Amino acid sequence: MYCPNCGKQNPDNANFCLECGAAMQVNNGYRGPVANGRNMTFTESVSGCFAKAFVFTGRASRAEYWWFALFTLLVSMMAGVIDQSSYGEPATVTAITNLVILFPSLAVNIRRLHDTGHSGWWYLIILTIIGIIPYFIWMVSKGDDRANEYGAPPV
Repeated sequence: MYCPNCGKQNPDNANFCLECGAAMQVNNGYRGPVANGRNMTFTESVSGCFAKAFVFTGRASRAEYWWFALFTLLVSMMAGVIDQSSYGEPATVTAITNLVILFPSLAVNIRRLHDTGHSGWWYLIILTIIGIIPYFIWMVSKGDDRANEYGAPPV
């Protein structure tokens, strides 16, 4: 059962929330907070993903995920152009760029899977050719409106 105050999941027989201490109602039917529907901006997404680069818990909204995917694409393209136009070591800028965005990208992918109710381990499905299809469907799907086992909806 979910706490009507903070939205955290508690055992069904709990009288008080283990997180905030609020009194629990037996079978209150509350499923957690509802997402407020506010979409995050490009800059909020990029800064948020870098701030949560090593946070593999919680959830990421579609907006957060897709804005960061766009950022990754643009930065990777710019790095490739710089590498092509330079006379130095090939792909140096691209390699550094990929290292910088590796963990933020991995973390936001796992948090996005959590938003759709899937374990982060499902990220490994993209290692198979056919697995890209369900993975893409999960990434474009609307996340759970209410709290799920991975936490409250992203705001």
